[in-house]
Amino acid sequence: MSAPGGLARKSVGTPSLWFFAVGASSPMTVLAGGVIATYAATGVVGVPLSFILLAGALALLTVGYVAMSRHVAHAATLYALLAHGLGRAVGVAGAAVALDAYNAIQFSLYGLVGITLAASSVANGGAGPRWCGWW
Repeated sequence: MSAPGGLARKSVGTPSLWFFAVGASSPMTVLAGGVIATYAATGVVGVPLSFILLAGALALLTVGYVAMSRHVAHAATLYALLAHGLGRAVGVAGAAVALDAYNAIQFSLYGLVGITLAASSVANGGAGPRWCGWW
């Protein structure tokens, strides 16, 4: 007995793909969460307005992903979409850029955690707020 080779026809619809694309855009979600901390630290009014830019980029990503996923069935979707449309070299380059972007977000979050803990008096003897009493 062998396992089926793929999904049944019409088993994944447009709404399911849309939610998957929104969920897969977690780096953008992390950046949107970092906007709040950035605004709190800097007070620059233009920082919250960047949510409009993020929403536009997320909408374009989602619409493009849903439209192309019908035509390209592959587990490595970013590579597959770029390679299908622009060639294998561009697909590999795009996947490398995405990997670097994920790492850059991770490193910036380490800095954000460090600044947050330093602001809560971890660095000067542990006299921080009550919610930071884990140390």
